[in-house]
Amino acid sequence: MQILGLILVLINIGAIAVPVTAVALMNLDNPIEMVVPPKVEQIITGLTNTGGSLEPPQYVSSTVDVSSKTVSAVFSFTNPFNLDLRINSVSADVVCVAHTFALGDAELSSPVRLDKGTTAMITIVFTWTQQAEQHFMTAHAGATSVDVELVNLGLDVSGITVQVPESISLNVPLTQ
Repeated sequence: MQILGLILVLINIGAIAVPVTAVALMNLDNPIEMVVPPKVEQIITGLTNTGGSLEPPQYVSSTVDVSSKTVSAVFSFTNPFNLDLRINSVSADVVCVAHTFALGDAELSSPVRLDKGTTAMITIVFTWTQQAEQHFMTAHAGATSVDVELVNLGLDVSGITVQVPESISLNVPLTQ
């Protein structure tokens, strides 16, 4: 019975050790391929070899709708990557720069398709709270605009979710 147990243990070790050894010998000249398959390496190379640099979105314009308590900010973004992208969602918290006061949240108005090398307009809708409205009336009375930052920025680009540590600064017009 002990001989049968020993034979089964050797078969199990062989079933694991032989394939691992074979893969190690096949990739002896490039051990990275044991962990990162060549296809993944090609995708990463395609993302990093853009021929240009990744520019942040450029602010174009904004409109205010007092009745719905929203500001729609339009950004221009050029896709420098060698593949098509789809921006599925954007979310952020909006704060007053001068007072670090939470004003509301912002989100992408609708998904945006970005073909490689093209530029698209991206609309982010900022919805302010009743407390933000009070803040505007007291801390920014008479002002025609207020500086805000989009913080805690979250993106879903082609199914990949990213939390962005940087903030985006905007100057939002106020209506009297």
